[in-house]
Amino acid sequence: MRKAILTLTLLLLSAIAIITFLVKSAPLPNKVLNGFDRTIQPASSLTPLGNMPTGDSIQLVSGATATQLFFTTTDPTVILCTDYHFKHPKRIRLSLSQGLLDSLQTYFYTTIDSPLVHIYGYNMPAIITLSLSGGPAQVFRLPPGGFSKAIAIGPDQFILRKLDRTISDQQFLKVNTTTQAITTEKNLSALHQDGGMSTDGSLIYDTATHQLIYTHFYSNRFFSFDTSLQKTLAGHTIDTSSYSHYQLAEATARKEHVFTSQGPDPMINNASFVYKGKLFIHSLLKGDHEAAGKFTNNAAIDKYDLSTGHYLGSFYLPLKPEKVRRIFIFDDKLVAQCRDYIYSFAIDTRDSVLN
Repeated sequence: MRKAILTLTLLLLSAIAIITFLVKSAPLPNKVLNGFDRTIQPASSLTPLGNMPTGDSIQLVSGATATQLFFTTTDPTVILCTDYHFKHPKRIRLSLSQGLLDSLQTYFYTTIDSPLVHIYGYNMPAIITLSLSGGPAQVFRLPPGGFSKAIAIGPDQFILRKLDRTISDQQFLKVNTTTQAITTEKNLSALHQDGGMSTDGSLIYDTATHQLIYTHFYSNRFFSFDTSLQKTLAGHTIDTSSYSHYQLAEATARKEHVFTSQGPDPMINNASFVYKGKLFIHSLLKGDHEAAGKFTNNAAIDKYDLSTGHYLGSFYLPLKPEKVRRIFIFDDKLVAQCRDYIYSFAIDTRDSVLN
């Protein structure tokens, strides 16, 4: 018995040693030169307004007005509302039928363009629209196949990134819930028949130019397109990570429509946001001559011109980069959603970091 226990202990220690060696010896992205440098501009106009812990109930920042922030909770019927100093919180209760709640489960995403609330049921799949002030919900059912991204470009018009099971990949759709018209993109997305996992990214909308921007998480690519699903720009970030290393974990994944990664995927780009024709990307790669302390203690935000794709410089956001989840610009406020806190800043929109 002792011999068996000793053998198991030795095997366990050997496994731990091998894993430790592989982790230590792996070419981590920021332990080697990444082949680029960034030009840092001081963001002197950022003024902290306040912060609030996310707790166990807040899901994400869902929308804003000039004076209020809205937050989705883990309960699709409850919206939390505060000012930008996170004072005077109040709850808004939405009326949804039990059938809709059962269908949504935990697979939903909510955005608020006051006074409208849009609840995206990823796996239903459906778009649910209702008013903050109450009233019945309008439900628009989509063809089979879940979707991963959704943007409202009007009260009844939406851009989705949705799974097409016939090609085992995701494509962009334009949906009009009033006319019930659904338009599918043509040659906008790169298709790899992996459920869209290798080309996963962030989708944002610039209300000033009426362009949508899609930034890849696992490569240095981004592109913009208009509301008719026509590409307007194909660009790339300043780093040299030109392709994704994603691989499917199972050879049968395409048949079963279950897509998982074979191993850890090095994320290149994190949160993106847009302001009047300028794209801002939180990069997770350190420039070759960038001070390590500055990079590890601040979120590096790179700026690009959406009319040309040109890099325009960078600035530091005073947040731990590994904790940043999403970043938003609401008029003259910058709001950052992090793993454990949400932060708001007043920002001078005349500052060079935005223009």
